[in-house]
Amino acid sequence: MKFRRRSSLLPRAPWPKGVERTEPLRGQLWTRSEKALREPDVAWGWRALAILVAGIESALLVWLWFGPTLAVSSVRVIGAHHMTTAQVATAAGINSDSSVISVDGEAADGHLLNLVWVRAASVEPQLPGTVVIQVSEWEPVVAYHAGQSTNLFLLSDQGVVLGPAATPGGLVGVEGPAGNDPRAGDRPLDSQLVTAIVNIRNVMPTLVGQDITGFIFDSCGDLTMIAKKGWKVYFGRVLTPEQFASLRDKLAALKAIAGKGLVDLSSSDLFIYNEMYPN
Repeated sequence: MKFRRRSSLLPRAPWPKGVERTEPLRGQLWTRSEKALREPDVAWGWRALAILVAGIESALLVWLWFGPTLAVSSVRVIGAHHMTTAQVATAAGINSDSSVISVDGEAADGHLLNLVWVRAASVEPQLPGTVVIQVSEWEPVVAYHAGQSTNLFLLSDQGVVLGPAATPGGLVGVEGPAGNDPRAGDRPLDSQLVTAIVNIRNVMPTLVGQDITGFIFDSCGDLTMIAKKGWKVYFGRVLTPEQFASLRDKLAALKAIAGKGLVDLSSSDLFIYNEMYPN
């Protein structure tokens, strides 16, 4: 079978012999010019104006930072009872030569928390030149002295030395192991022991009807309580969680001893060695 090519009255188009064309179509461009791709130019006048404005802003910032307009004129401290305003401001790194906009509140808070008296702190700069510092101080709960030393030191409920004290000031006294006097920031007593001592001191007037003057905590970890009338109670070693937990049972036994009249709590030479077995 033979096929005949279909004839046409129109002339045949002159198709190129190769696949690629070396010349672009008339009236069209295969690529964009570099000028079209380039961003539009900005006039030199506008560029100079932008540089001038940036320079003015920088100069204004430098003047506000180091100039007298926004200098720290006053520091107000709230909540400090054992530190002066000058001590708190110095510890926070704030002085009259600095600008109020240069005060870094978070950094100042961290500096204040390094002070032994400070429990929490907040530093807030206020325009035009005031810095407000709010502090929360640790409360002393124990008057501590090492061995036979007569130098007293205030301890927080964390067992940390806050500073020296002239008198106990109504706080429970604790005689620790003999040795050198502690320094501010030291921890001569464990926080759990301090909590137990304060709780025992507070509950004893209700428990046996007598006040407590202090405690003795020796180098072996043994705890002895001293009543206001002079008699003593030996609680034994208090170092482990089990030993601390046994204090509750020993106090209950002491209450039972006092209620049954087994001992004379008015005697100054009374020494209760094992309250769990009063006989």
